[in-house]
Amino acid sequence: MDLEGSVQPESKATASAYRSLIGQNGDRLTALRQQMQFLNTMGKRFVAAIDRFQVHHALLATLQELYRFSACTILLKGDPAELAFELSIIPSYPLSEPFLQAMIERIARAADAIDFPRVTAEELALMAYLDAPDELALPGTPAPTGVTAIGDFLNIPLTVENRIIGMLSLFDEQEGAFDADLLQLTTMIADYAAVALENVRLRERQMALWSSAEFERQRLSLILGSMAEGLLITNEKGAITSLNGSAQHLLAHTQIQLEETHTPLRQLAASNNVPWLADLATIVDQALAGDIVMNRELIAGAEGEVVPLTLSISAAPLYESSQTQTRLLGVVAVLNDITSHKQIEKLKDEFVSIVSHELRTPLTAIKGYTQHLMRRIERRLRGASQALPANAIADLPESYDLRSLNIVQSQTDHLERLVNDLLDLSRVQWGELHLQYSSFYLADVLAECVRQAQISAEEHTIYLDIASQDSKIVADKLRVGQIVGNILDNAIKFSPQGKQVTVKRRGHRGKPGIFRPHF
Repeated sequence: MDLEGSVQPESKATASAYRSLIGQNGDRLTALRQQMQFLNTMGKRFVAAIDRFQVHHALLATLQELYRFSACTILLKGDPAELAFELSIIPSYPLSEPFLQAMIERIARAADAIDFPRVTAEELALMAYLDAPDELALPGTPAPTGVTAIGDFLNIPLTVENRIIGMLSLFDEQEGAFDADLLQLTTMIADYAAVALENVRLRERQMALWSSAEFERQRLSLILGSMAEGLLITNEKGAITSLNGSAQHLLAHTQIQLEETHTPLRQLAASNNVPWLADLATIVDQALAGDIVMNRELIAGAEGEVVPLTLSISAAPLYESSQTQTRLLGVVAVLNDITSHKQIEKLKDEFVSIVSHELRTPLTAIKGYTQHLMRRIERRLRGASQALPANAIADLPESYDLRSLNIVQSQTDHLERLVNDLLDLSRVQWGELHLQYSSFYLADVLAECVRQAQISAEEHTIYLDIASQDSKIVADKLRVGQIVGNILDNAIKFSPQGKQVTVKRRGHRGKPGIFRPHF
């Protein structure tokens, strides 16, 4: 306000001189110089305005040096998608309600004339904002009473780069209040005000975008900080630029400064004798090459630990996308601590090992005593076969006992196979399963599996169909028997009671034969 007060007397003198020079056709050079001073003072006012209220004050102060008026209004277009308007009314003194209503009606008609989106006087009245700065009230001018009619008015479009952004309107209760000779200068003032208002609007949008971006940055920071997973970000050279709290905690045991070193991981791995760091550098290098790495396990614990710190790392390249090019910015890697899962797996394997060992001990005894009893009964039946006819031997109690013992033997073999499957599953998970290849006939394995399954499957009939006699293959005989036995067990388990289970072996296109159970 001090700036405006200091230039107001000079501006008034300039405006007065401008009027006299126009009326008396005085010295044109002097008039031009004084006009330039007036424009310079006006421009400084608008440039100094940093919000729309300061623009209103600068506009009102400038116009009051040219005219005496009752009110100044500024109608601005809002968001085109919402068809919104902003109407600011700046009175020089208190106005009556009829006078305000007449102003708004004229503004609505003038807006329609300059191709504004259609707006009614009622809509303008609802969105009108009254800005009445006391320091800009006309000094020494008493507020007229009972004024209800508009004597004179002036409407000037506010344009920026040939684009109408609003309208400036002046109103007064007296007729002929606005000099037509000053219309060109008033239009220039309106152009200055339009540019200042557009700059304010752009500044407000910029501040809104900055506020939104800062809010999103803080929210993203909170999300990353609260993540249970570790997050690691590198630049395009593979140097770590950011670690969230979880990643710092996971890598806290290392004595290497990973963050803010500006040193690529590959160089850090070369200068430090840390095996897992070289693995991490390899993962980052693959992502920098454009590959996506998923769930790569990395052992970062110290040597000698029972279950060392184990991380599961997924990494992907980070690009800056634009319409013209896609530039690699770096790598984003997610670190998951799977040490607890490894501990559970180890405990499970130990449990399976112990249970398998404990189950094998009684199974061995059961199998031994069952085989012993079976041999004794077989010797008795061979002795009885010399004294009794063949059809009578089947009715002997020993024959029933022998069939029962065969079932016990078959179920014991089945239980032993299940125990072995548990051990094999543990070996497969740890990559310790070794296959023993040999040459054998698949038909013999199928026949043995069918014989063992038939003993315990009294309610089903198992039929073996071997179409091709040439069944010699090279494989792990024990594992093939396990596979066939498991498939047969499922076929018997899920087939209807009393139905036949058929095992077919067929050769396909010169390849070794395969078998298909049908039920």
